[in-house]
Amino acid sequence: MILARLGAGVFVVTLALTACAAPQNLQKETSMDLQTAEGIALAMEDEIAALLPSENVGDQTQQQTSPLLKCADDRYRWSGRTVVTFTGEVDTQGIVDGIAAAWKLEAGVNVEEGDATGDDAEVDLRVVDGGSYNAAIWNSGTQLYITSFSPCFELEEGQHPSDEY
Repeated sequence: MILARLGAGVFVVTLALTACAAPQNLQKETSMDLQTAEGIALAMEDEIAALLPSENVGDQTQQQTSPLLKCADDRYRWSGRTVVTFTGEVDTQGIVDGIAAAWKLEAGVNVEEGDATGDDAEVDLRVVDGGSYNAAIWNSGTQLYITSFSPCFELEEGQHPSDEY
């Protein structure tokens, strides 16, 4: 009876570890293009901005083009930024804590909260697909900068890394 339970436990642990490893291996085998990578980064910026209380959002601007950054192995990443300007009095640490809490619930996202000294609260999000994102309070607590770095991708013929996309 004990051996049967032990065997079942090992099977469950093995199954769980295999399930966790599958998406990572699948992602490495799949080739991503510029448009997909940029779309992922922009959507992630939008999802982070959507976590803010609407009554505190005065203005929101999203950078639509950017030069590419080099990854290892002749691949590139797209980098973007959304800037949210706050209205009224805002609990900046509460905003960053809320973003961190929401993303800690998502599978495949590693959340790291930065040093919160004064108005410099921030949170880093690293996603299994290779994308990374930062949400940080700037300008004396009046703005939230959401910076994105897409997953790495291969350039298609005719695309040049020095161009803006």
